[in-house]
Amino acid sequence: MYLPTFWKLTMEAWRYKMYHLAGWGLPGFIFVTWLLYPSIYNWVYSDIYPPERGVRKRS
Repeated sequence: MYLPTFWKLTMEAWRYKMYHLAGWGLPGFIFVTWLLYPSIYNWVYSDIYPPERGVRKRS
């Protein structure tokens, strides 16, 4: 029964690898968000929610 043993070992190694990578998910997301915050902010408020047309008058 070589195939089931090989399958079991492969899945065990894959599970360990995925658990290891999942541990980097949240810290990686926080770091990338912190790194790209200015460009994300500018993208959101220039393309998604564009400013009003024209130059605003000082009140």
